[in-house]
Amino acid sequence: MARQSIDRAGVRSRLKPRREPYWGPLVERGLYLGFRKLELGGTWIARQRDEDGRQRYKSLGQVDLMPYEEALKGARGWAKSLAEGIDPGDVESVEEACRAYVAELRLEKRDPAATDAEGRFNRTVYGKPFGKIKLLHLRTAKIKEWRSKLAIADASKNRTLSALKAALNTAVSNRRIDSGRAIEWQQVKPLPVSGRRDVYLDAKQRRRLIDHLPDELQALMIGLYLTAVRPGALAEAKVEDLDQKHSTLFIRAFDKGHGQRTISLSAEAAALFRKAAKGKLPLAPLIAYPDGSHWHKKRWDAPVRAAVKAAKLPAKTVAYSLRHSAITDLLNAGVDPLTVCKQAGTSMVMLEKHYGHLLHKHATKSMAALTL
Repeated sequence: MARQSIDRAGVRSRLKPRREPYWGPLVERGLYLGFRKLELGGTWIARQRDEDGRQRYKSLGQVDLMPYEEALKGARGWAKSLAEGIDPGDVESVEEACRAYVAELRLEKRDPAATDAEGRFNRTVYGKPFGKIKLLHLRTAKIKEWRSKLAIADASKNRTLSALKAALNTAVSNRRIDSGRAIEWQQVKPLPVSGRRDVYLDAKQRRRLIDHLPDELQALMIGLYLTAVRPGALAEAKVEDLDQKHSTLFIRAFDKGHGQRTISLSAEAAALFRKAAKGKLPLAPLIAYPDGSHWHKKRWDAPVRAAVKAAKLPAKTVAYSLRHSAITDLLNAGVDPLTVCKQAGTSMVMLEKHYGHLLHKHATKSMAALTL
């Protein structure tokens, strides 16, 4: 087989387009770098023959975007990975790594985490230019650029970044990519987040907020305070999730990966949800948007912001502030922290992190029972 001086642009330009690559000289034992000539431009192709005689091929990138020396470096890196037992198989891109991660979570019966990660990837990775990036070409700057363009709150950006890192780390663990590549995403640190858990609304402020909301949104926002669940969890509740006989509400597994659970309802909350469910089919939204579908953040965000301004509440007030206020009031009322965790769908670690001062106050009162 004739070898070509494919390192020279002049030589490449004179070659005829064909499917079979033009191969350059031997790079190292069993490894060759080739040039596949297309009608417009071409691509670099690496070929490696192992000791058993099996040949493997790897597309390295477009010639117009990758100089010969970089392609040569890529070919050597690929061969080194194969020698170390690293084989990407069908997991070469960011999207493929994310899909493989979700599939692995489901195999491990971690359905809540899988559902949460899949939802984030559906919104930010799948079908997006970022998802098409090859793992070998993924760089810190690309990840930061992707994150900066996400039209979500900084806290959500951090959670989505965590899901992405978990997927990429899984690709490393499964030897789909060299561990040295992990530095590219390890250098992307979470964004500083503050604010939403600092806004506490007292009873008068909550009433002003509700009064300034559109009628169709009031039940959802009242329900947030009366249950202390996350806005998205309550918005996705269906009529069949309400047990009117026992005054409980089933919360689905998508709730931030905290798993399915059944929460208790106060008499006020039970009455609110009974009214919302009246005359609806079991699979209908418990608290429906005017067109009969589920509420979601993009639907309630603007009305809540308008109500916050009209009611002259703290500027950082959001729907989540009602949940924060509920958790605060439960702890101040002396409710057992473990009960609060189950109700709110959070952990003791997070409760300690954001409500530590209230937990210490609760512990102090409890310790007063110990006397000689």
